[in-house]
Amino acid sequence: MSTFEYRVIDIDKIDISEESLLNKMNSDGWELFFIHNEPLNEYPSMLVKFYFRKKKLSFLEQFFDFSN
Repeated sequence: MSTFEYRVIDIDKIDISEESLLNKMNSDGWELFFIHNEPLNEYPSMLVKFYFRKKKLSFLEQFFDFSN
């Protein structure tokens, strides 16, 4: 059974481009698995949130590569 750790990032509250964020998170081992557009009261504004997940490594996986 795989367990994941999750991170939610509000793209409107950070000072880097979406592409830079996606590249950085990918290089850090995070997988983008959901994008949520949250409408605001002031049309047409929306908040965009990126949901990332990364597999939690077991104690042994932290030290050994079992992918082969």
